[in-house]
Amino acid sequence: MSERERGRQVTVVERLTTSLDPASFERELVAYARRRESAKGLEALVTAACADRPGSYVHLDRWSSLDRLVQAGHEVGESMAFLRGLGPETATSSELMVTVGRMTVRGKFADAAHVVLVHAVLDGEPERFELDFGSLVGQCVPDAGFGGSDLLRSAVDPRLYTGLLWWLDAGACARVRGGVGYPDRLAKLSASARVREETIRPLRVA
Repeated sequence: MSERERGRQVTVVERLTTSLDPASFERELVAYARRRESAKGLEALVTAACADRPGSYVHLDRWSSLDRLVQAGHEVGESMAFLRGLGPETATSSELMVTVGRMTVRGKFADAAHVVLVHAVLDGEPERFELDFGSLVGQCVPDAGFGGSDLLRSAVDPRLYTGLLWWLDAGACARVRGGVGYPDRLAKLSASARVREETIRPLRVA
């Protein structure tokens, strides 16, 4: 990672797949997230369940910079200890991603009620893909329920991208994705990348 990229916002994407009881596991996962909310340099975090894969979860931490993430050694250490403590019933993985572009329209990422992840493996030029992703976002912006977007690139493999589209309610997401423009723009992403979508539901555990 270059010095310029070290100054960019970064996101740690943790994936968890478990056979443990969903209710108790989700309570523990949300409690873990709340303990980290006050970490210096932590700008947003979302813990979500994968809509189409029971027992699968995504935890996203957004940090102001890589340097700030490295400096937050205590919080990172707590994270690793928590993940190890889940036992053999839970498989975990972690990925560091750099922010390429962000648009906040009507709501912060941490307030999202519904999120679509657009995973991409590039076959073509990054510039083309990033412009096409911007066009996809443009199809979402007019809807009053659209919150914003974030485009992330892997810090390890620059061909790997994850786009985040978040909504303030699930109905707005279904309305936009079911329209004519969204599928058309999503298809155009395939000109420069292999693309798949994933829907996640942020956890709200009392």
